[in-house]
Amino acid sequence: MAGTDYFSIPIFFIIFRETTEAAIIVSVLLTFLSQVIGDDRALKKRLSRQVWGGTFLGLLISIAIGVTFIVVWNKYGSNLWASSEGIWVGCFSFVAVIMITVMGIAMLRTTQIQEKWKGKLSTAMDAENTKGLGNASRRYALFILPLVTVLREGLEAIVFIGGVTFTEQAKAIPAAVVVGVFCGLLVGYILYRGGNTMRLDKFFVASTCLLLLLAAGLVAKGIAAFESNAWNKLTNAQSDDSGSYDPRVNVWALTCCDPNNNEAGGWQLFNAIFGWSNIASVGTVVGYILYWVVVSVSLVFMKLRRRKRARLANKGDHIQEEKS
Repeated sequence: MAGTDYFSIPIFFIIFRETTEAAIIVSVLLTFLSQVIGDDRALKKRLSRQVWGGTFLGLLISIAIGVTFIVVWNKYGSNLWASSEGIWVGCFSFVAVIMITVMGIAMLRTTQIQEKWKGKLSTAMDAENTKGLGNASRRYALFILPLVTVLREGLEAIVFIGGVTFTEQAKAIPAAVVVGVFCGLLVGYILYRGGNTMRLDKFFVASTCLLLLLAAGLVAKGIAAFESNAWNKLTNAQSDDSGSYDPRVNVWALTCCDPNNNEAGGWQLFNAIFGWSNIASVGTVVGYILYWVVVSVSLVFMKLRRRKRARLANKGDHIQEEKS
């Protein structure tokens, strides 16, 4: 009896890909807390609860939504989720892009203002009279980021599995899901353990590079999802037809390296981490490049502003010394 009768390779790679992407975000956040908070165990414990709370809530919500749509599909014979999958994926992708980018840039600055961050985090957690959406979002940023990330990855995984299960034997699914989740969590754990042994500045630079790569890939994936949704509606194609694309805006369409091929596990991982796709459009290419231009300009601007503030601070110190 073939081993694939009890282990679905496509489902393994789907789960491994989605779990890895979510685990990377969670592990980076936990390592961030370990590096910044230091010996303040009480504060670290409370902020860690935010991370884990957002993670588990995102998991529960994604399971509930995914199961609901799958049940509706099976009951009424119309895959309502699949018909709007592109919109859901695109929206969640851009929300994740914003939050991941902000967190990544914030981590770069932490090498200079570690104590300031520690004080801000402590104040945010202890403040009882915080009002307004802006303050609330900052106070619970470590809760919202894993929530959005896990929710997006969970929904994608459930939708993909829902489509694959129609061609897979039921007994081949459980083992593939368990092993895929385990391997994805192992990647996150290795990153977490490695981050705790790295120098602070090296960890933040490496983490920011990884987060920005993830965000850039999500920009391209989000644009592709919206374009695919529009094209499928125009041609009355099925939303899960991964080979369908708009030739009017196409840049390349390779017959190899397809991340939507469930047997091409390596390209699926490249898609999850770097946003690789064998089909590209003007929108996805321009969006990817534009993201890096905006991020690069922002980082240069922040660097110049920090230098200017440092010069003004030094000038002020010299004036005070002369007066005294």
